Amino acid sequence: MNYTFPPSEIIKLNVGGTKFSTSKQTLSWVPDSFFSSLLSGRISSMRDEEGAIFIDRDPVVFVPILNYMRTKDLDLRGVNITTLRHDAEFYGISPLVKKLSLCEDLGRSNCGNVLFHGYLNAPCKSYLLKLCLHYQTRLTKKV
Repeated sequence: MNYTFPPSEIIKLNVGGTKFSTSKQTLSWVPDSFFSSLLSGRISSMRDEEGAIFIDRDPVVFVPILNYMRTKDLDLRGVNITTLRHDAEFYGISPLVKKLSLCEDLGRSNCGNVLFHGYLNAPCKSYLLKLCLHYQTRLTKKV
């Protein structure tokens, strides 16, 4: 059954049996993603007994995806990057897929402990710092 949602509506999700609530705005900021297509009615959805949209995916993997959709920030602690990238691809969240692909590339490199020197713009600095810390790489900044 197809539903359309007003922009400010709270969306109830059931991902693999775990309930989540978020806004339509949070889910639809990435154009042509699974969620924007679902919420616009371009693809149909299944509903659980309480009316939540049912998505047959791993809820543990969904948590960092939803947090990324909310904050546009990525916390990789305790996350399998390949699994997360796979689900990000399923959901069509291309900005997240790009970040995770970069993380995978860094993880496969044979650089050992890399010491970075450079100037970074503020939005990029925190993301690279997290990436580097994740791979036990030291990031230093020049002042």
